[in-house]
Amino acid sequence: MRKVIRKAAAVAASILTLAAMTACSQNAGADPNASGETVTFGVSGPLTGDQAQYGKDWRAGFDLALEELNADGGTQYAIDFQDSQGQAAQATNIAQKFVSDDKIRAVMGDFSSATSMVASPVYQRSGLLQLGITNSHPDFTTTGDFIFSPSITQDVEGRVMADGAKKLGDKAAVFYLNTDWGKAAYGVFEDQSKSNGLDIVYSSPVEETSTDFKPLLLRAKESGADVIQFLTYYKTTALLVQQATDVGLTDVALSAVGSNYSSEFLELAGDAAEGVYLETSFFPGSDSADVKNFVDGFTAKYDRQPNVFSAYAYDGLKELAWADENSDGTREGIRNALRDGTDIPTVIYGPAKYNDERRIENPTFTWLVVKDGEFVAQDPSRS
Repeated sequence: MRKVIRKAAAVAASILTLAAMTACSQNAGADPNASGETVTFGVSGPLTGDQAQYGKDWRAGFDLALEELNADGGTQYAIDFQDSQGQAAQATNIAQKFVSDDKIRAVMGDFSSATSMVASPVYQRSGLLQLGITNSHPDFTTTGDFIFSPSITQDVEGRVMADGAKKLGDKAAVFYLNTDWGKAAYGVFEDQSKSNGLDIVYSSPVEETSTDFKPLLLRAKESGADVIQFLTYYKTTALLVQQATDVGLTDVALSAVGSNYSSEFLELAGDAAEGVYLETSFFPGSDSADVKNFVDGFTAKYDRQPNVFSAYAYDGLKELAWADENSDGTREGIRNALRDGTDIPTVIYGPAKYNDERRIENPTFTWLVVKDGEFVAQDPSRS
């Protein structure tokens, strides 16, 4: 175990330091922590551009985790956060930078599956672990054995959403992003709908850069749908729910993918968010002691509750630090620790394990609905 190696190294370092201080008094004023080890993990994610809020949510989770990890004065952890702007070309350039930098032990990111998957072959070929903390595309980890993700796959989440939509109505209109992620999410939702009897009477891809969805929403209204499902990110979803009200879609149930679980969605959508259902793997109102401690620490630091993206970032950094401590500290050793670990500490899932597909085993969900401008726990129903 690396902990044992570090203890032995610390003893040896103490002896050498004492000898050096005796032989050469010019070292007496040196920082006592200067010889301590700093472990750096890379982050590729959006700090600017349309997905910038997700990067800010990540940063909040990372900073809290770093504060806790570095509080004991032992091994110090740091991150090198590179702005990908949510663009695949940028993520690939960042990947090339990270794999050639020996101080980078492992990498987290990028935010979207489509952006991450373009960079994955670079990490795999170089043997640098890529932890896709929010990458739900079912094919994300298929690139190779250095690609992991704690994010629940679309294959799992899409079926949960379709079953929830069925509880809300019988006829669905579905809007999905015109990206690989959006198309994959819709494919799973459609497949599960065939199994549970939900009739998809209208569907349409949408562009993340669009601002006028009223013609599409009017078609959804004409289809007779009694539930509308949004497989879109929060900025797009906020516009969709606002414009749904504008075109008279007021007597339908609304459901959205879990990535809309953020204060930004509530702020952008305003009153139109009322009654929107979504599912999440993380809920700050959980009775779990670990969740309560995380929420209390986050709230004390930022004066607001964390969302799932901050939680994924917090967990991701803590997982990599755990893998570093329980390995020889090499890139391959960190991969092996995550691959073989059986009680990896996480806030979202509790003690966790990665399966053969390098995904978290047996994830669970909580259904939420927007009431009086806040997310509250509530299962979907037609009442």
